[in-house]
Amino acid sequence: MSQALLQGCLVGPQAGFSGRASPLPHLQQSSASFSGRTHSLQSCRQQRRRQRSMSLTIQNALTRKVKEQTVEKLEKAFQESAVVYGMRFKNLSVKQMTSFRQTLPAGAKTYVCKNTLLRVAAEKQGWETIIPATKGENAWVFCSEDCIADSVKAYHDFEKKLLEKYPKEKRKEMHPTAISGAVMEPNQFLDMAAFKKLEKMPTKLQMIATIARLLNQVPTKLAVSIKQVPTKLAYGVKALADGDDNKDAIVSDIFPKPAAAAAE
Repeated sequence: MSQALLQGCLVGPQAGFSGRASPLPHLQQSSASFSGRTHSLQSCRQQRRRQRSMSLTIQNALTRKVKEQTVEKLEKAFQESAVVYGMRFKNLSVKQMTSFRQTLPAGAKTYVCKNTLLRVAAEKQGWETIIPATKGENAWVFCSEDCIADSVKAYHDFEKKLLEKYPKEKRKEMHPTAISGAVMEPNQFLDMAAFKKLEKMPTKLQMIATIARLLNQVPTKLAVSIKQVPTKLAYGVKALADGDDNKDAIVSDIFPKPAAAAAE
């Protein structure tokens, strides 16, 4: 009986232990499922990293291409310009900058770019003098030789318009914009006084008209002088022809010096 009881006691715990052990296959399945999800998550992360890396590579390539294209545009602008100046636009709105661009003549171009790109283009085209002005936020105005005065005048008119909103007694203290630097080809840095004078600089057409007007005053005097040339020239040619018979004669024999000159 005691043995049966002992066996019953042993059987009971063994049965209970066996009952508690029955969930183990489910735990193993859950562990395998969790391991699979972890591996899948790691794969997704790796794929995202690769995609992000590829995206950055493409973006860097596009950025580099855009920079190269910008430098090429700036180089061409330097080649076609006689004057270049930078204008501060930190305190200006997009509407105000658009208004300024619309007042510029057709021969002027405006670029807003990184200072480093402008330095590269300036060095390549021999405009290094403008590099000290490449600080802060600038809008660069490139002026061809036909529109220098109009481009400078456009800036000064724009500056006056910006100052109109301030009381007259405070306008001298206000600086809504400013010139960061101006250079005239070839590499002549302009101070504000010299930049201001460009507003009165004549255009190419005006200079041509002035030269034409001056030339109109010349023909009468020039014709009188030219009229005297054929007679003297004809005399000289005839004298040389007559003297050609004497092979030993020299030009000084044919055209003797005046007595006063000979005496000297």
